[in-house]
Amino acid sequence: MRPKLFTLIFLLVIASLNLIAPVRINSATQPTPCIAGRTAPPFGFWTWPANSHVKIYLRASDFSESDAAAVKLASENWDVTAGENGSNVRFSFHGLTRETKTAKGDMTIIRGEVYDKKSRHLALIEANSLTTDQLIDYALVIIDFRVKNPEVLTSVMSHELGHSLGLLDCPQCEQKSTTMALLKTGTEPNGIKGPTACDKVKVLAAYQEQALQVKRAPKTLTLNESVLDSGEEPEADETPIVQRP
Repeated sequence: MRPKLFTLIFLLVIASLNLIAPVRINSATQPTPCIAGRTAPPFGFWTWPANSHVKIYLRASDFSESDAAAVKLASENWDVTAGENGSNVRFSFHGLTRETKTAKGDMTIIRGEVYDKKSRHLALIEANSLTTDQLIDYALVIIDFRVKNPEVLTSVMSHELGHSLGLLDCPQCEQKSTTMALLKTGTEPNGIKGPTACDKVKVLAAYQEQALQVKRAPKTLTLNESVLDSGEEPEADETPIVQRP
């Protein structure tokens, strides 16, 4: 019996040492600090009201069923973060439509000429407010004709949905740190299909600011160029405003 008792005591001692021993964590697994302009986007664009239900449509004359699947993926990836990003804005994809939707909470996606070599934008979002504040009532997203690859379309739509939750472009951000970085071309996917951890942190900050104050603004705002300046958090009313004809 003694050898068995000694073995049992020895195992218990080893187990207790393991419990109190320091745990070593690989530094590569540690989360990257969310620094605006480096690993996280600034914020300041208009937002959907907190707790909104946004219905997403594709104009049938511009897109196919395969495109629909790509857009649905981006919307679902944002939708699952609604609780943790502080907005509680839910996105649901409603497929193809023949007309542009302008009811409260509608987002319609169409095709158009957007891209230029200087800005490298492949899409733009037009936010509309019925009460001239910075809360979006309905929105139009214009995707450039160059975006034909479904994976690129998913990344582009993830980017535009980020705009609708207050995020701005981050052209200088580290690769894969944010969905708000710009793609190099309309044919190369960047591997980002939804919000990153730092995107969620910045959406939370945008909605905390919204809860404190909703600012007055024109009825329509179109965002299609970067307003990032040295990683600072720009004020919402400093966002470039372009009136559509």
